[in-house]
Amino acid sequence: MNQVITQIQQKYRENRELKNYSIFDIDISLKELADRGLIWVLKDLKDMSDGEKILIDHYLNEYRANQIYDNLDGIPYLQPSNESATTPLNQYSLNPVPVKKEKQTKKQQHLDVRDVKQFIGYKKAKELEEKIIELCKSFPSYEKKHVIDQIHRSAKSIKERIAIGEQIYIGEKFSQYSMSIGSAKETSAWLQISLGQKYITQEQYDDLDCLVNQVVSILTKTLCHLKDNEGKGIDLPNPYTPNVNNFGAYKNALLLVERIYEITRQREYWREKDLLYGMRQCSTSCVANIAEAHQLYIPKKFRFFNDSLKALQGLDSLLETSLNKGIISKETLKEIDGLRFSIRNVLTTKMSNISDEKAS
Repeated sequence: MNQVITQIQQKYRENRELKNYSIFDIDISLKELADRGLIWVLKDLKDMSDGEKILIDHYLNEYRANQIYDNLDGIPYLQPSNESATTPLNQYSLNPVPVKKEKQTKKQQHLDVRDVKQFIGYKKAKELEEKIIELCKSFPSYEKKHVIDQIHRSAKSIKERIAIGEQIYIGEKFSQYSMSIGSAKETSAWLQISLGQKYITQEQYDDLDCLVNQVVSILTKTLCHLKDNEGKGIDLPNPYTPNVNNFGAYKNALLLVERIYEITRQREYWREKDLLYGMRQCSTSCVANIAEAHQLYIPKKFRFFNDSLKALQGLDSLLETSLNKGIISKETLKEIDGLRFSIRNVLTTKMSNISDEKAS
């Protein structure tokens, strides 16, 4: 282990014990370490209290872009003074960093801001949004507050997140691009739903889905370059995302949408518009959230899978109401429940795996 890391850890322990630190004192020391790019040094210490762990995680997240992982021995303001081993951590010779060294550190952690409108990924996202807006003009009017609004929103979000991601912080760029990738996959899901309902042709779908995949590919390659170059030493996620079309729960969710649309075309639903639109909204929301879950960060994946489960639960309630009103039969409900249960089981298993991954 690096000598400076060992010294910082040891000084922190000694200072905490000798000074009988209060949580207020600990907070001050941890914030100072975070500001100087060294809070990560304490991350894996075994003798931390729960309060300390929470503060460390908080400051590591807040000051993530500041953290310095390389060439610690060469940074002057991290060198200890010649005082005794009982010197408190905040009495290290924390002299200001020479201007030249500070610029080098920032270069490692920060990015140059470009004109986002010249970025090919942004151009493709803009083209996709424009084509979708034009295409949706031919959609049925009754889908205005549902499919049309949702696909407009998701397509718009792809472009907006790319624009927001054009900034100096590498971690924030990864976060915004991750959300853009998620929105792209959600947009593709709405396109598949539109194709299934024959609102668009196969040719139109292929053209737009190709644009979606181009955006995802461009963003992924950009993040790979950042991770392998400017982002070295920073805890960044794997930029690659799986193909949602290979995910069994997604395929079954699309089948569920097809079945729900087929059922709600029955004459009995014409007088039950709340049930009709509610069932369609829940089933399509299940698909959209599964698709959007296929992005980079574990908490976001978990949240979207959970939202998909909520949509399934909402659909279950509406189906029961339909059964009680005599609109659907028990046989129909049993058939749909088979699809719902298969989706739910896959999602709960996936979420359990994600929880284990978060804990490890």
